Amino acid sequence: MAVERERTVANTHATSNGPANGPGAQGISDAGFAERVRDAIERQELSLVFQPQADVVTNRLTGFEALSRWRLSDGTMLPPDVFVPMAEQGEAIHLLGEWTLRTACAAAAGWVRAGYPDIPVSVNLSARQLDDPGLVLKVLGILTETGLPAASLKLELTETSMFSQTAEAREALLQLRGAGIRLVLDDFGTGWSSLATLRRVPVEALKIDKQFVQAMVEDRDAAAIVQAVVALAHALDLGVVAEGVETPEQRLYLQAYRCDVLQGYWLSRPLCADGVSEFLAERSVIGSLRPLGPMGGAMGSGGSAAGPQTSG
Repeated sequence: MAVERERTVANTHATSNGPANGPGAQGISDAGFAERVRDAIERQELSLVFQPQADVVTNRLTGFEALSRWRLSDGTMLPPDVFVPMAEQGEAIHLLGEWTLRTACAAAAGWVRAGYPDIPVSVNLSARQLDDPGLVLKVLGILTETGLPAASLKLELTETSMFSQTAEAREALLQLRGAGIRLVLDDFGTGWSSLATLRRVPVEALKIDKQFVQAMVEDRDAAAIVQAVVALAHALDLGVVAEGVETPEQRLYLQAYRCDVLQGYWLSRPLCADGVSEFLAERSVIGSLRPLGPMGGAMGSGGSAAGPQTSG
């Protein structure tokens, strides 16, 4: 087991380092990594966690973002910021992306059946997936297979993937949006921001990258960027999601800037499937969404560390 761990971690790190003439040239091949991802799916080494999102003002739950996790058979966790970029270099991203989408949609369909129809799940879509000519049929097929309403699925795309997309990819996004699936522009402000892109693709919201959110209390420039993005989005009739919110001060700034939705450790760490069930059950009882403490436990009304409490 130790040999497997060391080989997988080393190869993953190596191949994610860069182009073919860099350190990655000595790592596992694209085909080899795709096979390793396929093997991980069969072995159930891959899993999803779900990070809640909530209305900045009312604290009411507005959805979850699905995030992939990879635990080797010996318990070693592979960091997603290593294995996801590596998968994006080759065909492995199609395997990983399809598995993530199907698993997330199945989970969200369960929430609908449990009586939570207005809690969508967000799934990240990479630039390479956008180049797949069968993407639309694949996504619609998974919705049919799992029974999830199209409006309960959000696809998050990065600025880079939106900027560099082909005419065929743009058409695919238009077809997905036409089917009722919702689109969100992720990490806004960190890539090639293009207002022309916002006009061409029917996104419903912008997601402000955590580097701006976490710096805005101390950094006037970061605060100005956050405030400007919110104003721009609202002028275009778009919603705004702030990710990486960790402190009550950050939440108060976002409320002052009229940001719509927040996501981050101030609210909750990512939850496993069982944790989501408990999270939803608790919220249905108390009628509002309380922030969670650093270890994921709900803070009571006296828990000042969790930030200000608001009624639902």
